[in-house]
Amino acid sequence: MTKGERMPHVVIAAAKDDAQFKAVEVRKQDNVVEVLWTRSLPADGQTWTAFAAACGIAPSRDGHDKAPRKHAASVVGLDSTGVAFYRVTAPVVEQQEMASIVRMQAESLLPLPPDQIEVAWRATPSTNGNVDITIAAARREYLHKFAGSVHDFHPGRIVLSCEGIAKAWQSLFSDRQREALLVSIGAQNTQVCLVQDGLVAQAAVLGTGMAHLMPPGDLTAETQLADAVEWFAQDLRTVLGSFGWSEAMPWPILVLSDGGQVIRRIAEALNEAGIPAKISVPEARNLRLPSGFKMQDIYDYRTPLGLSLIALEKPSGVLNLFERIAEEREQEKASSAWRSVILAGAIAAAAMIALIATVYLTDVAGANRWTALVARPDFEAARQHQALLKTVARHRPDVLDLLTTLNAGKNDGIVLDSLHFKKGQVVTVIGQAGNTEQMWGFEKNLRAQKDLTNVVIVNPTQDNKTKKVKFTITFSYKGFSKKDAVL
Repeated sequence: MTKGERMPHVVIAAAKDDAQFKAVEVRKQDNVVEVLWTRSLPADGQTWTAFAAACGIAPSRDGHDKAPRKHAASVVGLDSTGVAFYRVTAPVVEQQEMASIVRMQAESLLPLPPDQIEVAWRATPSTNGNVDITIAAARREYLHKFAGSVHDFHPGRIVLSCEGIAKAWQSLFSDRQREALLVSIGAQNTQVCLVQDGLVAQAAVLGTGMAHLMPPGDLTAETQLADAVEWFAQDLRTVLGSFGWSEAMPWPILVLSDGGQVIRRIAEALNEAGIPAKISVPEARNLRLPSGFKMQDIYDYRTPLGLSLIALEKPSGVLNLFERIAEEREQEKASSAWRSVILAGAIAAAAMIALIATVYLTDVAGANRWTALVARPDFEAARQHQALLKTVARHRPDVLDLLTTLNAGKNDGIVLDSLHFKKGQVVTVIGQAGNTEQMWGFEKNLRAQKDLTNVVIVNPTQDNKTKKVKFTITFSYKGFSKKDAVL
């Protein structure tokens, strides 16, 4: 986060489980979070676009998007069903080296080419010279598709839904622990998270949900419940073992609950199956609720509420699988805008050329008339005037040619923001690059152009937030940059 950037005070957070879209809008004032409204929509047959419209975020008649609040930020949760989590141990090294180690680990664990996966990671504080690293990985195609589907929400951030669940438990539920295994039972599946110091260290999704454990109308069928929970307990025990849980030194197992009897009975059945589970119920502190909002509603909207709390705080190591994808989309927008500038410049250049041609042809016609007057005493003055006009036409800057020269070569990641071009002065170009290698590559391409000389990079700086390198480049163009250039 850059200096001076303000944290949002109003946030819209949305998430989708396997049964419903859910969203909340919250406002933070004086360390009190107020829930302004909630929205839900059955997921069957619906889209994120339809849900955005239900939340008041919809395209206007003129095709421009409008948000329900002018300054409302937004965050969207990504269901971690398509995300793989790994836990590895590595020696303490520099950040850049650590990133390389993580990348190699992910590539060895996933049966996909490196260019088809995105990886996010975070490390715990070092112990005896080693750190534990949580790695989240997903297909780039899957992430691109999801980012496109939630476009109408204009999300400032896309966060893993399990991170929202962990944040909600940490802030809005009872029985908080430094380390705990959270079990969040949904309609069709169950999210299991290992949370350490408020952050997700491991996560997995089980294909068993409330519809399998407690079918409608069968709340009293104890035999059916026992059979369903037995299968559920076996799957849960397998996941706990992969997380490193053992009965000798167990982490607390907490089942998030709405406070009702159904989840309480499931927790009791898990204990009977040998898994020591307790329930954690909503316990709203510093949370102002709208009229008619119940404790059960905190449970129902736990994921978007947790996501909104993340968005209201400064970034603190949340796993971000969309960082590179967001940068690529911004570069595409900037490139599109730059292409528009180039097109406008080409049109302007064409108009300039047409103007010069018109002036020149007019002058030629005048020269023909002067030829008829060659015998007159003022002929020499007319000839000198014609020569001056031709000189002006010959020395006018060719803007189209300059733009073509700037775009020569392969300039990946380069976005040009402005161009200053004045007769008798060096040309100044201001832009940004994804990294220093791209910036130096752009300078090398400019130096290779025969019409450009004295190419110099001035004041390159790195943006603390985007990590992009901003730069200014000056150079001389043909003879137009000379101080004594003919006008």
